[in-house]
Amino acid sequence: MPFLTAAVILVGALCVLDLLLTFGVIRRLREQNETLRLVREQQSASAAESDIALPAGAAIGTFAATTVSGTPLSGADIDGRLLIGFFSPVCEPCKERMPQFIEYATRFDGRVLAVASDEAGETDKTRDMVARLGEVAEVVLEMDGGPVHQAFGAKGYPALLLVDPEGTVVASGWEMSALPVPATL
Repeated sequence: MPFLTAAVILVGALCVLDLLLTFGVIRRLREQNETLRLVREQQSASAAESDIALPAGAAIGTFAATTVSGTPLSGADIDGRLLIGFFSPVCEPCKERMPQFIEYATRFDGRVLAVASDEAGETDKTRDMVARLGEVAEVVLEMDGGPVHQAFGAKGYPALLLVDPEGTVVASGWEMSALPVPATL
């Protein structure tokens, strides 16, 4: 009988210890959940403040540029729907999005413009990017912060925008999912 009493006391003590540890874990999870909620709120607030390009509903600015083929281009030349993408040869996400952009552009019914960053100067990567984009789009080569970047509010790479004939941004983002599927264009 003393053996059974000792076993019951030991099991009871282990249950109390387990209960205390469980309460401690629950308290830590609640603290962590609150911290994550605060971080998400801060991220969503900063994301709203720092769009990679003009948001939907914004009007594009005026600009003047020359394509790599020598054709002058300005904001006044936009007389239909426009798909525009900003890419940099040293940007890893650009390398991932560029094939998607090219595929999207082949199905797009409107004008397609691509802006390649010339930050690194004329390199093989820049030439390859211009050649690939040139298959589906008019390509402008300019430094970050140039007139086309400013007109479309491009602050990073890749920046993708869809503009209506009136010069109003329909959709923008850094992923292709930000643009409507081509069937709804």
